[in-house]
Amino acid sequence: MRNLQASQPLVTDEELNALMGEELLAISDTDAWFKYRNLFVLAVVMSQVVKLLFFSHLAIGNFELGKLDPQSFGHYLVFRACFVTAISAFYLFSYLKDWYFEKVSLLYVGIAITALVMDYFNAYVYLSENPLQWMTGLIALRFLAVGCLLINALNAKRTPAMPRHLWS
Repeated sequence: MRNLQASQPLVTDEELNALMGEELLAISDTDAWFKYRNLFVLAVVMSQVVKLLFFSHLAIGNFELGKLDPQSFGHYLVFRACFVTAISAFYLFSYLKDWYFEKVSLLYVGIAITALVMDYFNAYVYLSENPLQWMTGLIALRFLAVGCLLINALNAKRTPAMPRHLWS
């Protein structure tokens, strides 16, 4: 260890340039669109959860349930909203704390695709023959959100540096 004096800098110019070069390299390697995709997915998730939890009676109106009990279908929708909330909270925790985010993001993509297929067989098959345009738009929005999740999972190594926030 070298002896430090008040007149000597703690870091030499060469060391400072090397440190700044590594920092600039880390900044340039970050996926600049990651935060926007994350915020988009969060907005889609929140809108779906609010619709399913607080306006499930309106969502049920878009389906022709036939012999199915509307109350049971409403319970299914509430269960789906609670599941989406729990798994999204786990994803956000992993992102914000950098807790195995690369693995958790891949797992989340798998769960999102599986949930989309499950909803096709459990819910979307009961859509009325003439579904409202906004219902078709919501399904397309969900496909877009799954695409954003896939891109985020593929770019998980290029996430913004710690400490992270929802907007970073």
